[in-house]
Amino acid sequence: MTWGGGRAIYGPAPSVPRRARKAGSVQRILVRHGDGRLETGADLRAFAEVLRDPQALLWVDAEGEPPEALEILARQFDLHPVTVEDFIHRNQRPKIEEFDQYVFLVIHALRAIRGDELETDELHVALRRTCLLTVHDRPLEAVKRVFDRCLADPRSLQHGASFVLYLLSDAVVDGCFPVLDDLGDEIDALEDAVVTAPARARMHRIFEVKRVVVQLRKIVSPQREVYNALSRRDYPYIDPQTAVYFRDVHDHLVRAFEVIDSYRDLVANTLDAYLATISNRLGQVMKQLTVIATIFMPLSFLAGFFGMNFTGIPFNRSWLFGVVLAMMVGLPVVMLLFFARRGWLTDERRITSWKRLWAWIRPRR
Repeated sequence: MTWGGGRAIYGPAPSVPRRARKAGSVQRILVRHGDGRLETGADLRAFAEVLRDPQALLWVDAEGEPPEALEILARQFDLHPVTVEDFIHRNQRPKIEEFDQYVFLVIHALRAIRGDELETDELHVALRRTCLLTVHDRPLEAVKRVFDRCLADPRSLQHGASFVLYLLSDAVVDGCFPVLDDLGDEIDALEDAVVTAPARARMHRIFEVKRVVVQLRKIVSPQREVYNALSRRDYPYIDPQTAVYFRDVHDHLVRAFEVIDSYRDLVANTLDAYLATISNRLGQVMKQLTVIATIFMPLSFLAGFFGMNFTGIPFNRSWLFGVVLAMMVGLPVVMLLFFARRGWLTDERRITSWKRLWAWIRPRR
């Protein structure tokens, strides 16, 4: 057998040993025969002849399969060892690779955002002219939805395996937008929170969201290039009529990338707003402390002048002592009223009445 090229040697497909299968693994097979019959199953040995029928269409979906089972599937589909290695070793970036007999894609589906981590699922796809092999670790809603759609409406399979790939791609990309919408709502909430109630926890969350946006860019940017290549290059395994549909997927990814770019700017602006709010609050506190220090300056002068240890101060007059006490009580009040009417105590509005002054002095709950 030649890997990824030449003529594949088809025979009875080897079965996957039971010990090679792990708990939770699922293998679903969907076949559309040349006469239009639709058939499903879970054992590829029963559909070995389908691989030799140019009018048939075969879709094998391997979910949570162990490396041994993936190697057997790769031999059945005559895949290159490089592709098998990508099947087994995950954490691949979105990419597209062309081989002699098939094209290989790695697609990322967004699942959720948890803290500062973006949870994604890798979907590996090997596409031949009449065959489609999808490999993923966990259940994917997009794959299940497309599989059920093809079962309910077999007309989707009439356009070939490349059209099924389009349906999968469209479902995966559409699943990104609810995650992006939730992230956008959180950024809007953070913008409001940092202005009304800035706290250290807000700053930590801003940096977490910033890391999530960076991860989103690393996923969506190369995935956009994958579908740009599918829509513009002439692959022998992509029906020319189906290539037009991949342009729609590419347009959706361009829009998602633009949304992510706008989120990056919003997060940066939110961080700037947080720092500006903290700086403004610090300035307000310093201004109020300066007002208090200014009020006590004449009191310190009076206390220092009349507190000097000399005979005859305050000038042997009892009424003068009362005048000094009155000045020490009245002067702060007069200065406080002056500062209040000038608007130096608060940035919100000038304090022009005793009621407003009392509302500013009393502690806020």
